[in-house]
Amino acid sequence: MPNLYVQAVPPADLNRNTEWFTYPGVWISYILILFFSWLIVISFLRCSSGAAWTIIHLSHFLVTYHWFHWKKGTPFADDQGIYNGLTWWEQIDSGKQLTRNRKFLTVVPVVLYLVASHTTDYQHPMLFFNTLAVFVLVVAKFPNMHKVRIFGINGDH
Repeated sequence: MPNLYVQAVPPADLNRNTEWFTYPGVWISYILILFFSWLIVISFLRCSSGAAWTIIHLSHFLVTYHWFHWKKGTPFADDQGIYNGLTWWEQIDSGKQLTRNRKFLTVVPVVLYLVASHTTDYQHPMLFFNTLAVFVLVVAKFPNMHKVRIFGINGDH
């Protein structure tokens, strides 16, 4: 009798901290969260479109730098501490570089930078903060920066 069921191969990355990012629809949800955040900022603060995009870009920088590139480990105890020395960025896709997820997460801050800079007409104070934010985020995502701690900051003792 033939096997009528599909044989599912378990994913290579069983890290519960990062596997959610491989689910279908996560990318579009990520973009929609950014867009609706912009709508909320522009509605409640009653600021210009460019100022709202700058606020979203800088907020995105602060949140993603902290959660993706600074905080180490996982909130789950079942991994036996094997990820305790790794940031979320170092854990995704089992540490493989230049995957689709990593490219997507690198392109998002660049696009936010371009939108925020263009809508503020490249004005000096906003352009400086937007450039600084995108520079830090993109450099932190370089493959050569994998597991690198500059000046030992946030390194294991």
